Amino acid sequence: MNGQIQFAKALGKLIKHQRAQRMAQGELAMRTGLSRNTISAIENGKSVSTEALFAVLAHLNLLHLLAEPVSAELALLDKRQQRKVRKPKPELSNDF
Repeated sequence: MNGQIQFAKALGKLIKHQRAQRMAQGELAMRTGLSRNTISAIENGKSVSTEALFAVLAHLNLLHLLAEPVSAELALLDKRQQRKVRKPKPELSNDF
């Protein structure tokens, strides 16, 4: 099983656990504007739109699980890009 599938299944399991403590799939579907089948697909690690996944994560207050690592990675990218900025070359005079 590849890493993406394992991650999707693990995330789905976490979502299912958090959701089951508070509400049924149908209620979460109604609250997020998704179908019960979409909620089931998310919980089973199946392919769904990122919009659907983010809606469920946000409703269950789990969006930080993805937001924090992404923010940290962006901060690293910003630092790397700052180091790559070249200093301007000195202008040469045209006086001969």
